[in-house]
Amino acid sequence: MKARFWQTPASGVCLILLLAAFWESSVRFDFVRAEAWPALTDIGRVFFEPTRSKELLREVGGSLSRMFQGLAIGCVTGLATGILMGVSRKAFSTLDLSLQLLRVIPIPALIPPAVLFLGLDDAMKIAIVALAAFWPTMLNAFHAVRGVDESLIETARTFNTPFGRTVWSVVVPASAPLIMAGLRLSAAAALITTVVAEMIVGAGGIGAYIVLMEQAARMPEVYAAVFVLSAVGYALNRVMVALERRWLPWHAARAPD
Repeated sequence: MKARFWQTPASGVCLILLLAAFWESSVRFDFVRAEAWPALTDIGRVFFEPTRSKELLREVGGSLSRMFQGLAIGCVTGLATGILMGVSRKAFSTLDLSLQLLRVIPIPALIPPAVLFLGLDDAMKIAIVALAAFWPTMLNAFHAVRGVDESLIETARTFNTPFGRTVWSVVVPASAPLIMAGLRLSAAAALITTVVAEMIVGAGGIGAYIVLMEQAARMPEVYAAVFVLSAVGYALNRVMVALERRWLPWHAARAPD
């Protein structure tokens, strides 16, 4: 019975509750004395006080809007580029060097020039998020297409299937599991990049909110924002897992969450 319990999600919940109890006790019994370590109950008040919770949720909403716009742009362009490079040697030869040179540049290093070209508005943040989301999808799509069994493509050629239909009906379905993994990585990269861009540039969003609250020494708000980001990231991953199970049931049945 005990062995079964530790193999269920309930064990994870128990661990979180134990850590929460330790956190609260460390403050209440003065194990830790620091302004940067508020009690969990103080952090919880941020969510239940209307003024503070509305401010936090407003910033989260703005960040999610920018994140999803950048994620959509990055995934669509990454998917198209990866598939194109995978099926066309000419496209690979033309694009590979340029993409390899761009890929090694850290995303934060691109924010200052992006500000010069696009300003401090949402367009700059969306562009940076799109670039961050582009790479995982593009790389996974490329390697997935290159890894497709040649016999599948040869079979399609035997039946005189047009090239475009072969890509859509044979290559893409065979590549789908690895492409889906790339989309999950892109979603995580988009969330992280959104917060980093907002922290560096400011001008609204949950990242700028965290920096502002830290400067104002309002630590409960800082931790509340971090907890919200954790919840958003977890929810985003669960959504991607659910989509994978719906679209790729044969693969999801064998894959861990």
